[in-house]
Amino acid sequence: MVIAFIGLGEVGTAYSTGMAKNGATVKGYDLKFETEGMAQFQPCKDAGVQLVSSPKELIDGADIVIAVTSCIQAMETAQMYKPYLKKSQRYVELNSAVPELEAEVEKFLGDSCTFVDGATLSSPSQFGVATPVAMSGPAGEETAKDLNSYGMNIRYLGDKNGQASAFKVIRSVFTKGLESVLIECICAARYYGVAEDVYASIVSFLADEPTAVTLSLMIQTDVLHAKRRGDEICEIRDMLENAGLDNTMSAAATKKLYMLSDLGLRQEFGGKKAPDMYSAVDAMLKKMGK
Repeated sequence: MVIAFIGLGEVGTAYSTGMAKNGATVKGYDLKFETEGMAQFQPCKDAGVQLVSSPKELIDGADIVIAVTSCIQAMETAQMYKPYLKKSQRYVELNSAVPELEAEVEKFLGDSCTFVDGATLSSPSQFGVATPVAMSGPAGEETAKDLNSYGMNIRYLGDKNGQASAFKVIRSVFTKGLESVLIECICAARYYGVAEDVYASIVSFLADEPTAVTLSLMIQTDVLHAKRRGDEICEIRDMLENAGLDNTMSAAATKKLYMLSDLGLRQEFGGKKAPDMYSAVDAMLKKMGK
């Protein structure tokens, strides 16, 4: 099987070199070849990746084409490669684009190839070729099986294109949001001279109960305590502002919790916590008209 990589940045290099070492025939092309030459890509070549000189040469003879440029280049990449694609080839979109953009790329490519929706879920610098990936679409299951046989770590989510990209970007609401909250929290704690104690308390909070229980309880009890929690974070928002510290996430949490309080879910659940996380979430969505 011949696998072609569009883009040999961090992600493309990790996947292409790992798969080449695991026995796949791998080709790679990067736009930097034209401006900076191939010298910096010697590690790819040393691992067995065939570096080619043009998009056409990359696509010729490939069974699976994997696009790993960037989300803002997803459509531009598709436009560049469509003239060379064949119906028998699978085009895996791994550019972490939102589902709407993935759909536009799929529509643009049309029947020039078989489109496969994919999303990288972690850092290739840490996991290499075994970095977790989500994949979906009519050809997603077969493609995941083929690529996993060369060392990739792909989880097939379903037969609809867009499921993998939706999974990735919606999950990022939590991961990027958590990163932002943690930075705001620890910066404030450092300013007030309690950083080590605050950090230890956070770690203990997350470790005291299984993570799944802790996360679920946050949502289940929100139907009871959104107003009180909103009042508390509102005071913290103002405290940080008065200290001249960034309070972006505290301000957002204040707005969010007051909005949830205004939904009136405390009454709907009879003054008790929701029986499970999804009961609370479904009630929230219903109140929002979704």
